[in-house]
Amino acid sequence: MNGVCRGRWDLKNKSVNQAETMRMKACAATCGFLLVIIMCLAFLSPPSVAASLCQTVGASTNYPQSALPNRDVPVLTTVAGSCTSDGEDYFAVRVDLVDRASNLVLSSNSTPIGYNANNFTVSVRNNALSPTGNESWAINVNTYMVEAGGTSGKYLLNSTTITIQIGEAPLPEFQAEPILILALVVLGLVVTLVKQPRRRTVR
Repeated sequence: MNGVCRGRWDLKNKSVNQAETMRMKACAATCGFLLVIIMCLAFLSPPSVAASLCQTVGASTNYPQSALPNRDVPVLTTVAGSCTSDGEDYFAVRVDLVDRASNLVLSSNSTPIGYNANNFTVSVRNNALSPTGNESWAINVNTYMVEAGGTSGKYLLNSTTITIQIGEAPLPEFQAEPILILALVVLGLVVTLVKQPRRRTVR
């Protein structure tokens, strides 16, 4: 009888051990799978705008306030800054002009800085074709730092919106209340009647 009970106890312990082993293997496999996913996401994610790359950046944009339709419009962007560089990577500043309404890239141009970007001042010239009709043209000016080498990447430095009047600006609409219009009409009639010469009566 004791042998039977002992056999059953050993069998029960063996089943419990097998279940515990399977549970541990499943947990280890799940942890490994999650670790692989985290590593893949970290590897595939694009480089963020690292504050340590460029400490101080200033950008100014010169452009005409108005332009004719269907003409090349010049936009000059000057960028000055201080970025961390060890002389191994090559740096350049790129400026994209993007139509705010359609989100289409109108122009993209870059100016090289070189291997030393610790202190730099560069200017980037862009030309964008203006719309064919009269309108207030809004353009997004996106400025990037492009790094080529061991730590290649594109980092957004500055983004601003400029507005250029294309063609003649529309005249402001005259909006008045109906009562005011009626009062002006009545006043005009009164002035006209007062100015009329009086007829002389013949006796």
